[in-house]
Amino acid sequence: MGADRAGSDVAVVRRPDASMTLLREVTETPLDPAYADAARRRRQGHVRGRARRAERVGTAVVALLLGVGLTTAITTLREPTDVRDRARELLVSQVTERTTLQNTLTEDNAALAGEITTLSASALSTSDPALVAQLEVLGIVSGVTPVEGDAFALTLTDSQQATEDPGAYPEERVQAIDLQIVVNALWAGGAEAISVNGTRVSGSGAIRGAGSAILVDLVPVTSPYEIAAIGDVDAIRRSVTSSTAASHLSLLRDRYRIGVTSGTREDTVMPGARTTTPRFAVPVGSGETDGQDGPSDVDAPGGAGGELQ
Repeated sequence: MGADRAGSDVAVVRRPDASMTLLREVTETPLDPAYADAARRRRQGHVRGRARRAERVGTAVVALLLGVGLTTAITTLREPTDVRDRARELLVSQVTERTTLQNTLTEDNAALAGEITTLSASALSTSDPALVAQLEVLGIVSGVTPVEGDAFALTLTDSQQATEDPGAYPEERVQAIDLQIVVNALWAGGAEAISVNGTRVSGSGAIRGAGSAILVDLVPVTSPYEIAAIGDVDAIRRSVTSSTAASHLSLLRDRYRIGVTSGTREDTVMPGARTTTPRFAVPVGSGETDGQDGPSDVDAPGGAGGELQ
């Protein structure tokens, strides 16, 4: 009797329509489960699609704002401002003014040097004519005295590409070493006086490179570079043609497309060197050396960078 009560307590209550499973599924779930899954995925896809579109729109807006800001910044930086224009104009005017002043002082120095030479020659002509003749020779050799005569001229020109875009073709530009090789060949050929673009190559001057610029006795020169040598023109031409400078010029012309031309210039006038700096002075006939072993000798320019002692 106790067992019957226990069995009745755990009995499972059955639904009245438990035997109608098929009808219940038809009424409760009229759609196939696959259709339900597809509808659920479609709803999720719409939500994700809207999220993606919102993200794309936001990205496009941010990119547009960044582009506008970058364009504005570049335009602002590239456009010259009034301050930069005024500073540039001030610098240009100062450079022009100082260059004009330098040219004027250089001409004045040259004129004064010529007067000193004339007065010295006049004072010594009666007392020591031989010394006057020696001073004339030394003045020509050192580049102090102006000279005139027929000259053999060599012109070196940067290639057309280097002229249009120097930064892209630096090897096709004339270098200081090229001018030094030519000048040394002209000295070896018997040149009495040499100038580069009108600037005299003196015994105390030199040809140097300063970055992309070339300085002759501290005077900047640019392409085309005309190197003129006064002397026996035929002898100088033959000497240069048979020297190593000829092969160097051929290399410049063939490999680096640098223009090389030569010719003769009649009645060429070369000014004297810009400045003269005496290093030692000893009175004639005094025998004093001012602490030196003897009067300093004047060496002829052995090359582009020779010095007058």
